[in-house]
Amino acid sequence: MIVFIDRQHSGNPKKINSRGANRDINGDGEITADELESIWTGRLSIELEIRLLDKGIKVIPISDGTYPARHARVNEYADMHPGPWVYLAMHLNAGGGNYGAFFHDHRSAAGQQLATIMAQELQAACPELKGGARARAAHSGDWTKNAFWCIKGVGKPVAICVEPFFMDVHTSLLSVQGIAKVSTAMARAIELWGKND
Repeated sequence: MIVFIDRQHSGNPKKINSRGANRDINGDGEITADELESIWTGRLSIELEIRLLDKGIKVIPISDGTYPARHARVNEYADMHPGPWVYLAMHLNAGGGNYGAFFHDHRSAAGQQLATIMAQELQAACPELKGGARARAAHSGDWTKNAFWCIKGVGKPVAICVEPFFMDVHTSLLSVQGIAKVSTAMARAIELWGKND
């Protein structure tokens, strides 16, 4: 298996200043690097990559280009090699929610299976997600449309838009220990899914 880990909200030439969600978490009136989605998704991406590599799962990190360009590159790589592929569009959330979510393309049964396992593993590892961890089908015509656009161009690989927690609610997860819990749960889920695939 090979996993593409796409750190989104960074490296897009059309949105050069995009850093994703942000919140003045410590209340000092300033948004610092430690309060930016792009920084924390970078940390989560690296920790997840390390855990997957430790399990013998190959990883291709991605962090540049428009989303359609990234998707085209993923599809090109996947066409060259047989076997299971997973594409993760890495995000965090903000806005007061109390849950984590893994969005899959509504047309993908394999995506639904992986998203479900990821939600189960995250919920078991992170009881601070009071609203639970959820697997959700993403569509172009409802509130899940932003997640759908993050993954819709990916063909052969199973694609998941990852939003495991809310930066402004789950502040305990914005730490070395918190990111370790989330990345360990995600790596375990991918490993379990790969064994059942």
